[in-house]
Amino acid sequence: MQKITLPHRYSTSSSRFREASIESGWLCFKNGAVSIRIHLPLVTRLELSYQMRDWLLAVAFVGFFVGLASFGLRSLGWLNIPQLLRLNASALEYGALALAVIAFVSYLLFPIRVLYLYDGNAAPLLVMGSKKAIEDMENTLWVFLETHKKQP
Repeated sequence: MQKITLPHRYSTSSSRFREASIESGWLCFKNGAVSIRIHLPLVTRLELSYQMRDWLLAVAFVGFFVGLASFGLRSLGWLNIPQLLRLNASALEYGALALAVIAFVSYLLFPIRVLYLYDGNAAPLLVMGSKKAIEDMENTLWVFLETHKKQP
C-alpha cells in the first residue's frame, strides 16, 4: 500500500504537527518530539465537530458590560467612568461595544474544526486543523475505511 501524505498543519494530543500520513493502515502524526499512531482498521466512527474559542466570548461579554455599564451609569449621573479615566465618553463606550460586536461575530463565524476518531478506547483522538486540513483528512480516511471494509 502506498503512503498518503496530508500536507496540512494539525494539532492533536497537545502537540502540533506539520503533516499527517497514512501508511499500511496507520494514521501517523510525527514531529521532532512526539509520534502519534492510530490503527485505522480499528476506527469505528469519525465525527466532525467544532470547538469555539471561549476567550472571544469572554471578550464580547466584557465589552458589552463595560460599554453598557459606562453609558448607563453616566446617563443616570451616578458615576462618570470616562471622566475618571480621562477618556472621551463616546470613545470608551462605543469602542467597548464595537470590540464586543467584533469578538462575538468572530466567535460565531470562525470556530475551530475538530475531527474525532473513535477506535474503541474510552477517549477518542481529537484532531484539530483548518477547514481544508480537516476536510482532506476526513475524505481520505473515508476512502481508506470504505476500501478496507470492502476487502474480505
